[in-house]
Amino acid sequence: MLAFRSAALLAMFLASTAIAQAEAFPKAPPRLKDAEAQGLVRMNAAELKESLPGKWKLKGTRGKREKTFNPDGSADRSGFGEMEGAGTWRIDEQNNAYCNTFSGKKGIEEGCFAVFRVPDGTHYFDYEIDTGFYHGVRRREGEE
Repeated sequence: MLAFRSAALLAMFLASTAIAQAEAFPKAPPRLKDAEAQGLVRMNAAELKESLPGKWKLKGTRGKREKTFNPDGSADRSGFGEMEGAGTWRIDEQNNAYCNTFSGKKGIEEGCFAVFRVPDGTHYFDYEIDTGFYHGVRRREGEE
């Protein structure tokens, strides 16, 4: 009986550890050039166009949020406080990046981002094209 309890406790511990690790977002290099130096693979425009549509969970420099990129170029975001709502997105072929436009504190704001695949196959690091700084890590909803 004691062996069964020990095995059950071990199984519960391992399951909770796996769940916690799946819910965690990986740590990103601070700058785009650091991601390149570490050998992370940057997605090209064609890959972004194919993979971006859908609902994403994000963890950025300001907390956890959600974005939805619709195939028609429309977008929605939640968890952004005053800056929630509808916007648009597009692919920037020249910079191998995606851009999204939403209403912000200063009116309509567009941000463009280079995307690197994380080796785990689930997460992606986004870096601002203008500054080269880390913007956030994301994964498709349901891939926790």
